Amino acid sequence: MASFPRFLFRVKDRYIEEEAKKMVEAFGIKDIEIRRDDTIKDAWLEDNVVLKTTYGLDDIREYLEELTGKK
Repeated sequence: MASFPRFLFRVKDRYIEEEAKKMVEAFGIKDIEIRRDDTIKDAWLEDNVVLKTTYGLDDIREYLEELTGKK
């Protein structure tokens, strides 16, 4: 059976990938997978526990701030 991380962060390009890595590190989230996919517009984050998907880096940052209590 496959094991899935809590978060899947899909990004469009290297710049957004680097921003995603910085964001994840800043929030101290460990159980996350970052994948590059040039078929998407910007970025999206899927939270596998609450089954919520958030789009765009600013939206993702706000979601992670709320989730972790860090601003």
